[in-house]
Order: sequence, then C-alpha cells, then structure tokens
Amino acid sequence: MDKRSLLAIVLSLIILIGYQELVGYLYPPPPPRQAPAVPSEQVVSSPVPPPPAPVPEAAPRTSPEVPSPAPLQAQEITVENAVYRAVLSSRGARLKSLILKDYPGDAGEHSPPREMIRQSPGDAAPLEVRLEGNGTRLDDAEVVYTVEGGNIELAETFQDQATLSFHGSLPDGTPITKAFTFAADSYGIQLAVQVRQAPADISALSLVWIEALDPTQTDDFYTTYGPVALVGRKFVYEGASGLDEPERLGPGQIRWAGFTDSYFLAAMMPPPGDNYRSTFRLVNNTAQTSLTLPWIGESVTYTLYVGPKETQALNAVDPVFDRAIDFGWFHFIARPLISLLRLSHSLTGNYGLDIILLTVLVKLVFFPLSNKSFQSMAAMKKLQPQMERLRERYKDDRQKLNQETMELYKRNKVNPLGGCLPMLVQFPVFIGLYQGLMYAIELRQAPFFGWISDLSSPDRLGSLTIPFVDPPGLPILTLFMGGSMLLQQWMMPMTTGDPLQQKMMMLMPVIFTVMFVNFPSGLVLYWLVNNVLSIAQQYWYNTQHASS
Repeated sequence: MDKRSLLAIVLSLIILIGYQELVGYLYPPPPPRQAPAVPSEQVVSSPVPPPPAPVPEAAPRTSPEVPSPAPLQAQEITVENAVYRAVLSSRGARLKSLILKDYPGDAGEHSPPREMIRQSPGDAAPLEVRLEGNGTRLDDAEVVYTVEGGNIELAETFQDQATLSFHGSLPDGTPITKAFTFAADSYGIQLAVQVRQAPADISALSLVWIEALDPTQTDDFYTTYGPVALVGRKFVYEGASGLDEPERLGPGQIRWAGFTDSYFLAAMMPPPGDNYRSTFRLVNNTAQTSLTLPWIGESVTYTLYVGPKETQALNAVDPVFDRAIDFGWFHFIARPLISLLRLSHSLTGNYGLDIILLTVLVKLVFFPLSNKSFQSMAAMKKLQPQMERLRERYKDDRQKLNQETMELYKRNKVNPLGGCLPMLVQFPVFIGLYQGLMYAIELRQAPFFGWISDLSSPDRLGSLTIPFVDPPGLPILTLFMGGSMLLQQWMMPMTTGDPLQQKMMMLMPVIFTVMFVNFPSGLVLYWLVNNVLSIAQQYWYNTQHASS
C-alpha cells in the first residue's frame, strides 16, 4: 500500500476516534448575549413577608379560644397510564417519581422498572417555576398547592387523557396554577402554567428541570449524561462533569431543553418562539436546566417528554423530540439502518443475530466496490519491482521520481488511489452504523449468547482486572476482533516496499483493539463480522486470481 493509501486509512482512524470532539469544536454553543426582553438570570432572595403581629394576651376563661388554621399538608397523587406510573407532590406541584413500566433499571434486565426522577438531598424535584424581574425573583419551591382532582388510572377509566390541576400562592401572595394533562399511552405530558396579578416588574418566566446526579453514571466518549437542549436545528449537550461554570444558551429558538443520558430523556418544550434562553448549571451536585421565556402575564403551555430515546415514542409526542437521538453527521444513514435492525428483530428475536444479518447486507451492497479495491491493490503490488528501481535511480531527484512514477501508473492503467477510494465511499456507512449501534436503545440490556448478556455494554468474561479495561474481565469479543484485523492485514497485498510503512500497517489491529476494548459489545460484534466477511472476500478474490 502506497503513502496515499496509508494516509487515507490513518485519516479514517483519526476521524473515528476524534468524531465527538470534532463536532463540539465545529459547532460550539452560541455565545451568551443579553436579551433586552429577558433580564439575566440572577439569584435574588424572594420578598420576605412582614413579621407576624404580636399575639394578644389570652382572653378570659369564659371566652372560647379560636385555634389558628392548620398549615396545608403536602399530599401525593398517583397517575398511571399504559407506559408509566407517576407520583406528583402538592409541595411545588412537582414530579416526585415517574417509573417506566417497559424498561428495567440500570442494574440489569431483571432489575425493577426504570425510575426517571432523581431528587436532590433537599427534596428539590423537577418542574420548578420561577418568575424574574429587575431585582425580584419568585419561585414555587415551598408552595403547598391545593389539588383539584385525585389519583388517576387511565387504563381503568378508558379515557384518552386526564387533567390534574394544582392551585397555590407564591410567597408574595401571587396566585399560580399548574395544570398537568396526561395521555393514556404516551410519554408526553402537557403542563399549563398560569400566574395572575404578578408584580409589575416581572418580565421572565422559567421552568426548571432539577436532576440530582447519580454517582454511578459517567459522561465520556462512550456515554452521555448531562443537560441538553435543541437550539434551532443544533443539538447542544454538556456532560454533567463539565459544568464547573454555568452554560447559557440564547437568546434564540430553543425548541426544548432538559436532561439526558445515553438512552433516556427528560425534556421541556415551550410554545414556538425565537427569544428564549436556557441555562445549564450545577448546584450542590444537582444539575439544573432552566428554560426561560419573555413573559407578559399570559398562560404558558409546555409539552414535556419523560421517557426512552426511542424513535417511535419520541415522534408520537412531537417529532422535534426525535433529535434527542444524536446519531451525528451521518444520521441520515444511521436511522434507516437501525430501522432495518428493528425489522430484522421482529423475525429473529435476537439483536446479536440482527447485527450479523445487517452487516452481511451492508457487505453485499459494497461487494463490487471491495472487489475494485482488491483489484487495484493487486495491480499496485505487481508494479512494486519497477517502482523500487525508479526509487533507486532517482533517489536524489524527488521531482523526477514523481514524474516517472506517474508515467508508470499511466502506462499500466493503474489508479494509485483505486485501493482507498472504495474504502472512502463506504466510510460514511460504516460511521453511520457505528453511531447507530452506539446509541440505539434497542441494544440496551439485549442479550446475544453466553457471556454477552448486554449488547450495549463492553463484553467481559470473568472478573480479571486488566489495566485500561473497565469493567474488569477478559474482552474476548474484542480480542477476536483484533485477531481478525491482524489476519486481514496479513492477507492484503502490500502495495509499498517501505518496511516502516508495513510495520505501521501491522500496528493498526493493535490500535483498534485498544480503542474498542471499552466499546459496547454490539459495536464490536459488527466490526468483527465485517472483518470476517472481508477476509472471506479477500480469500475468494485471491483464489480466483491466483494464476493471473
């Protein structure tokens, strides 16, 4: 393989490793700007009510004592539909719990159903309402609402939807209502916020998703965990570990904002508008995502999504939520491939087999291009003795060497890029499938066989501790993948006589093995099967052209 081919392969590797960082570099979050209509977010103490009047002396014994009214006690209301069971507290009219019926927790496929709400140590829960103005801030963190309605069981009542209304007063006496509308079989919730008779200087209304961080979760190259927003058509994500300083977005068209991990999303979508702001901040190990709108006293209705990052479920609430599945630059390739994966699963019932079948299908589509690549490399190999003589003859004249080399290619009708161009054509498909398998919720806790019990996690056999291998255990599938790459490199014809370049090519399997050791086993399975099919095709090609 000549220097151009080597350069193409190394470039592909660099793109593969640095893909996520490159996207963040090319599309950074928009710089903060002050919106005239919405004052900058600041923490100002809520107005303190005046001290209570002195209690008069006790009346004579003949006069009955009048007891003070008892403070409202917070109550909890349960809402259950086909896909979740939610608990709301009248303190703050917040979501205290939302359990997904169809998705096990993170401890394994037999763990209890997935809980979407993590409350902070101070019992702060999602969906806090804040009103802000010049020197004024009001919130409903400690407001105990009265509830209009009771527990809701949509499956038993055969209703399409039901509404639960909370009525309360902010610390300064401003009336506030939060009305939740729940659907019978959807992860979407409508939330209407109405505030009446607010102070005249209030000009912004914020809805805040509050998420206590899970110490067992990480955000790195392989996983996603932190605040998220969709600004226009741009997906903006900040890992929870990177929130040393607040990150401010807007003003602009913030279509939704919330909190996400690799497979689940909690998001708040406001009415359409282009002068909104969002702020990501970390307070006492609690992530807060605020969505701030210019406000002139009108009622505001939000669409909430709290559930899995699954295409059909997201689109059923609103297609704009589908952008939460970040398949990267080649999403237009990843999405149909994942759809084929789901279609195959309806027949096989095993996502490991589905990955194998999908890889075979992709390989068949590119079979002619791969043959062209093998043909070009074989032709280049035949020219190696002549190229060596040219290098020896013109070793002191680089320009003449290049001219004679190109003449040699021209006489023999060989394209020096013919070996790598088919690879570059296939590259977007490989990356699209790579991204799809990395983030497809379908692979979460999906078993294959034997020790591979979760295709979304690294494959591990046993519990042997190995440096750079996390979690512990032997990465058997990854080692097979590295071995297949080594065999593939050995079978490929060397198109360069440079021993250094040959050694570098033989190092590629080692580099890929180290890189893939902590990747999801479903992704490693795809790469292994692709390598095995390439080896089979290379063997077939070599057999067919052995005499030529």
